[in-house]
Amino acid sequence: MRGSLEQESEILAQALALRDDPVGFVHWAYPWGRAGTAFEKYLGPRRWQMEDFKRIAEHTQEQAFRHENGLPLKVWKEARSSGRGPGKSAKFGMMAHWHMSTRIGSTTIVTANTESQLRSRTFPEYAIWFSSAINAHWFEMETIRIVPAKWLLDAVRRLPEEGGLGIDPKYWSCSGQTWSEDNPNAFAGVHNPYGLLLQFDEAAGIPSKIWEVSEGFFTEQNPYRYWMAASQMRGRSGRFFELFNDEQMGDGWDLRTLSTRGMEGVDQGVVEDQIKRYGIDSDFVRVEIMGLPPQTSEDQFIPWDAVRAAQQNSLAQDYGEPLILGVDPAPRGKTSWRFRQGRNARDCCGTATKGAWHAQDNVQIAAEIVKLDMKYNPDAICIDFGMGTGVIDILKRNTRIRHKLHEVKFGSSPHIKDGEFATHAAELWGAMRDWLPGGMVEKDGGEKGSLSHQLTDRGWKWSGREENKKILETKEDLQSRGVKSPDDADALACTFEVNPPRRDDRRGSTSRVVEGVSTWMGES
Repeated sequence: MRGSLEQESEILAQALALRDDPVGFVHWAYPWGRAGTAFEKYLGPRRWQMEDFKRIAEHTQEQAFRHENGLPLKVWKEARSSGRGPGKSAKFGMMAHWHMSTRIGSTTIVTANTESQLRSRTFPEYAIWFSSAINAHWFEMETIRIVPAKWLLDAVRRLPEEGGLGIDPKYWSCSGQTWSEDNPNAFAGVHNPYGLLLQFDEAAGIPSKIWEVSEGFFTEQNPYRYWMAASQMRGRSGRFFELFNDEQMGDGWDLRTLSTRGMEGVDQGVVEDQIKRYGIDSDFVRVEIMGLPPQTSEDQFIPWDAVRAAQQNSLAQDYGEPLILGVDPAPRGKTSWRFRQGRNARDCCGTATKGAWHAQDNVQIAAEIVKLDMKYNPDAICIDFGMGTGVIDILKRNTRIRHKLHEVKFGSSPHIKDGEFATHAAELWGAMRDWLPGGMVEKDGGEKGSLSHQLTDRGWKWSGREENKKILETKEDLQSRGVKSPDDADALACTFEVNPPRRDDRRGSTSRVVEGVSTWMGES
């Protein structure tokens, strides 16, 4: 209920006094511990929420000082990955209310992975905080929008000499905004000198394109700019995952992983029962309780444990196995190549087991392949046909190696007609996937672009043409979510195109058929 002019002036003065202090604001604004309210059993926010509010307060006060003294400004960017039920949406609601109440004229934009999420969960949570506060009568609730009451708009719009604040409040709101991956530019913000808060709820489901467009929200020099993202880590791809797992992408972000095990306000009996039933190392516990990513996403083609096994295996070298060279050409770009000898794709040719050539044309790439052949004499050279046709044509003229040359047509039909895959690309990656637990590859940190990242970041889906057949996520789809072409992984996959006879068991034969895979060692 609207109070007298004196009462409203006092509330406004108190709110503005807390514009740089969200900690003080949340204690002042809500009826903590008051009997007969939804807050009667609570003395304040949860511990982790208060810790976050303190961090934001320190940042805000620093930016106010920098702004006053003409120093460079920073945007507050935070991401919180958690288990289920720590109060992420509650914190978002309190932050949105603080921002609207203390930055008159400011803009708050909220989005989630779906419009249904905004309507059914996010804004109902926000309504709790706005409607329970000491200044609840300031705001009017709509389905996915919260706006100031008309009388308040009129009051702040009036010039100071008329008793107002002289602020243009046309962008003063807390608005839910939907997005379209096909038209990311439609997800647009405003440049507001009074303050801007952008919140991503269930952020793991928001495509990379939307994150990229959102970067443009914060180009205006303004001390009060905030970007907040929170979610469970339900997959191992996308921008939210990258913030926590790619040092470059996460630079400048305040990152926290919140486990609900031992967290106040969460039923620990349920938590411990889930841990007991599913196991502490299960993906359920990692995602739903610990706030960690799953070991393997539902749509992930190669599981992490397969790659991890190949990184950790230490097997004796079998020099009788055939040596195969796989090449993924990219004329004028990056051409990756890799040797594999049986189980060993780590060091079968020492430091020259793998490598890449940059900005070379077809003739230069072909010449480099000839050099590798002269030095290591592989039993087969398997080259991606897609961008390698020019290289292949050149090498076919070389009588020394043309008999061991094989074209890898990733886009063709599978060689095994009754198998689980709809394309030869998926078939080769499937062979690589099955080989990894008993094979050897180099260790890396899982950083973006590394072999382990390329192997595990590619997804799959069911083919629309053939029932119960799998196809790989296309390179176009990878690119659309900010993932570069898996050239090193493709080079390794090329080595599974053929299966030549063992070096120590050749008895004069230049061609044979291995179960399920034909080899063409005698072709010219």
